Amino acid sequence: MAHSMDDTIALDEHGFRSALAARPVTRESYRRYLSDTGQPMPRVLTLSAPPTDPITYVSQADATAYCRWLSAREARDCRLPTMAELEELNGELAECDQGPEAWPHTQGALPEVIGGLKPVFLCEWTAETETVEQPAGRPARVLGSIFYPPWLREGSTAIHAQAHLLATEGYSFVTFRIAYNT
Repeated sequence: MAHSMDDTIALDEHGFRSALAARPVTRESYRRYLSDTGQPMPRVLTLSAPPTDPITYVSQADATAYCRWLSAREARDCRLPTMAELEELNGELAECDQGPEAWPHTQGALPEVIGGLKPVFLCEWTAETETVEQPAGRPARVLGSIFYPPWLREGSTAIHAQAHLLATEGYSFVTFRIAYNT
């Protein structure tokens, strides 16, 4: 079954005219996308984990391609959310008295990463990118913006709402959700 945009949170206040999926794209939904588009199954999807867990190890570029595929299936313009939309979503969830459990986190099912650490809380890709020019003869680097969930920022001056990672790489601690204009 493909990702459904039926379970969304509307961001109608403060000038937003958009809705965001209530949860990130699942492993099952991403597996369907790969199958429908004839792409190979990455190793992470062959590992044992619940199909309803958020997909990780997906680059911002691949997440954007997933949005294009879903747009054709859903007959609406699906995209990655902006940083401002994710901040607004955080505000909406806080008003509903929902804490960190409303944001995605792993249950320890993902493989260990460097140093034996397992990801616990997941960040999310946003639609924003930044191009960083490199010295002569080297291609520019495209960085994708990620959104840190609010509780990762509490009491820390080192962690901001936003960070940048290579847009062409997937990471164990980054997932994504879908947005569309209403």
